[in-house]
Amino acid sequence: MKLSLIMPVYNEQNTFREIVEKVVNALAGIDFELIMVDDQSVDNSYLLMQELHKKFGERIQLLQKEHSGKSQTVKKGILASKGDYVVIQDADLEYEPADLPAIFEKIQKEKLDVLYGNRFGKRNEAVYFQNWIGNSALSLLSAVITGIRANMWPRDMEVGYKMAKGDLFRKLAATLTATTNFGFEPEITAKFSKVKNVKFAQAAVHYYPRTVAEGKKMIAVKHGVEALKEIIRYNFFSK
Repeated sequence: MKLSLIMPVYNEQNTFREIVEKVVNALAGIDFELIMVDDQSVDNSYLLMQELHKKFGERIQLLQKEHSGKSQTVKKGILASKGDYVVIQDADLEYEPADLPAIFEKIQKEKLDVLYGNRFGKRNEAVYFQNWIGNSALSLLSAVITGIRANMWPRDMEVGYKMAKGDLFRKLAATLTATTNFGFEPEITAKFSKVKNVKFAQAAVHYYPRTVAEGKKMIAVKHGVEALKEIIRYNFFSK
C-alpha cells in the first residue's frame, strides 16, 4: 500500500528541512510519496524544497500555486496524489512523523475509511491555554454534529494529522471550497461525516506547539470565530 503525504508550505524555511528529514526517516520501509505544495512563500522555502527534491528524488514532488491559504493548498496536493491512503503533514515541527507508521498500520488493519490524530490523547504541552480551550470547544461542537449524523466523534477536529483512503480523500477534496487558512478542518470533517456508512477512528499523537515568535500563525479568538462560522456553514449549508 502506498501512502501520500500532503505538505502545505508557507514561509517555513526555519523548520522545513528538519521536518522533511524526519518524514523520510520515519517512513523507511513504507512506500510513500511526499507532495509539497508551496503557497507562494516569500522566504526561501521553495529553494529548500528544490534542494530536498534533488536529494530524495522521485519520492518528493513539488507544486506551486498562487497564494490562497491552507485549504486550497492542501486541495491541490490531494488531487495530485496517487496513494492508496492520503495524510496531511504540516511543514512545521508541531507533529511527530514517527507517529505515522502506527497510524498507517491502524487504518489498514481496522479497514477504516478515515482516521484522525488526537492531540488530547497524550500528555502534550499546551503553550496557550486559550488555544487549548478553543480547540476543545470547537472539536466538541463539531463532534456533536458529526456524531449524531454518522457516529463520527472526533476528539480533535482541528488536528493536522488526518488520514483517509486515497480515492475518498481525492473525491471530497475536489469539492472543497474553503479559502481561509482555518476552513479546511471544519469543511473536510463535515464532508467525511456525510459519507454513507463512513468507518472512522482516531489515535493519540504527539504534539509540540509553537509560539507566535516561532512562527505560529493562529490568533486564538479571531481564528476560533472563523472556525465556528465554518463548522456551521459546512455542516448545515453545504453539501
